[in-house]
Amino acid sequence: MNIKALFDTAAQDYDRTRSQYIPCFDEFYSTALGLIPHESQAHIKVLDIGAGTGLLSGLVAAAFPKAAITLADISDEMLSKARERFNSNPNIEYSTLDFINAPIIGKYDVVVSALALHHTPQEKLKGVFQKIYDALENGGYFINADQTLGSTLENEEKYAQAWLNGTKAKGCTDRDIEIAIERMKADKTATLQNQLNWLSEVGFVHVDCWYKNYRFAVYSGQKPD
Repeated sequence: MNIKALFDTAAQDYDRTRSQYIPCFDEFYSTALGLIPHESQAHIKVLDIGAGTGLLSGLVAAAFPKAAITLADISDEMLSKARERFNSNPNIEYSTLDFINAPIIGKYDVVVSALALHHTPQEKLKGVFQKIYDALENGGYFINADQTLGSTLENEEKYAQAWLNGTKAKGCTDRDIEIAIERMKADKTATLQNQLNWLSEVGFVHVDCWYKNYRFAVYSGQKPD
């Protein structure tokens, strides 16, 4: 199953299990939100890459009510659920986008992403970072909350066990876990160090990882002003 079909299928039930599939949900998303370096009433343009049902964009919209936010995702079904979430909010736009293979149109003050870019083949992720860099205004920020691959096989096994323990503690059923593991077959996750290196190589500065809990990490970079 390709990525579009995978998430078209997952759209109806996607939000129900988000906080269970991400054991560190609160810290993970709050760190990403806290990295947006603007005043709450700022008129900023934000692009959410791989926006899905709009979970991260919803947090951004609540924290920055005057922001113009574009949700971009390959799945029309996911964007349909996002439209339900935002209920005709005039500050929200939607774009069906295959960010791996298509250009990113427009200029933005902030580009955010959550749990989307790890579906990019590793050999293409640097190119996606380049497109994000090019879509930012000078001085703009890219903030990514995503998964990382363990730096060794042993570490990856620890990541997997920690995730399994955490999801069970959050109340995931055996069926929920089976569904998640099936979706993981589409993952193309890279190590954190490689992701940070590729950001720097395309031109981002002040690149750093601000939060990490086993495989879940939040990092950012700035396009020079």
